[in-house]
Amino acid sequence: MQKFSGFFGAIIDPARYKNIDSVLVVMHANVEFVNFLAALGSVIRIAGVIPKASSKKFANLNALQQCYPVFDIDRSSILASPSEFIKKIDCLIKNERFAIIDMGGYFSHVALDLVKKFDNQIIGIVEDTENGHQRYESLLRQKDSSETLVPVISVARSPLKEPEDSLVGQAIVFSAEAIMRSHGLILLGKRVGVIGFGKIGRSIAFSLLSRGSRVDVFDSNPILLASALSLGFHTSSRPEFLRSADILFCATGNKSLSIADEIYFKDRLHIFCATSSDDELSACIRYKIDSSLLSTRKHTSKISMGGKSIYIHNEGNSVNFVHGAVVDSFIELVQGEIIYSIGSLQDAPQNTISYLPDSDKKFIADKWISHHQHA
Repeated sequence: MQKFSGFFGAIIDPARYKNIDSVLVVMHANVEFVNFLAALGSVIRIAGVIPKASSKKFANLNALQQCYPVFDIDRSSILASPSEFIKKIDCLIKNERFAIIDMGGYFSHVALDLVKKFDNQIIGIVEDTENGHQRYESLLRQKDSSETLVPVISVARSPLKEPEDSLVGQAIVFSAEAIMRSHGLILLGKRVGVIGFGKIGRSIAFSLLSRGSRVDVFDSNPILLASALSLGFHTSSRPEFLRSADILFCATGNKSLSIADEIYFKDRLHIFCATSSDDELSACIRYKIDSSLLSTRKHTSKISMGGKSIYIHNEGNSVNFVHGAVVDSFIELVQGEIIYSIGSLQDAPQNTISYLPDSDKKFIADKWISHHQHA
């Protein structure tokens, strides 16, 4: 295959991928993945692309389908019929040795079955997100000692992902503010709550603070909560935190809100999420969103909870996709690490989550800086 030019070409050595024939990719199908898929496809056949449900309705799937096989399935369908999912994978990989790029732990639900089905064909998995990382951790804790999990390399906690996470947080607040203005409202003067003080939640909180909002933070991890307090954010018990919020930003990726919380919600509460609705909201809330016939404005659902009107935006999915979810060339840092990690799977250990060594991350960052200094 032809070597790819530019930044990706500077980090891609075709020899590192000689034992991998094809790759399955879960991704947000936005414009920032055009070069990524082209670079990846320059050394490995892209057997199939699974577009993430949270961004799918804003993507140009027709354009994507013209270049790659698109496998349009969501997590609930995988859970409902894992055997059918595996049959489709069998058709896509064509007896080849293959790797997986996961985003949100889609393949964690069938990872052990994939090993049984494909044995020496499946090389390993690269996971991009924190909630996906946690799903593979859970899988490792729960699996039987006789079962084998292929190598999993995670980029979710890499320092190369920090620029993306920071910009995603800012983009979420930008989109939330634009949607609030479409309702005739502004953030200033509102009590705003942020659930989850990880990298994206932290970026959301600081971006809100810069807009003059009163920002309260809650996290179930007391270490992160102590960090929020040290940075000047307000916090309180979870019930008090929820009672005070006019606007909620949910950034845990781990079911931050459930139907049991409705007793605390204010009437006319606005809720914005930083990840997919099936990660962030309970099944009961998602059912209310799906069955709601009330849409006050584009991208906004109005549901009733505890006799109160609650506004949930972008159907509970990451709200930044309403305005394109653009983080510019900084996305290339983590995309570069993903591509580089694919080439490292062959030597990675089984039954654990591993990471690229710092020397590889420094190499990727150095090539990215050099490319953009001379671009």
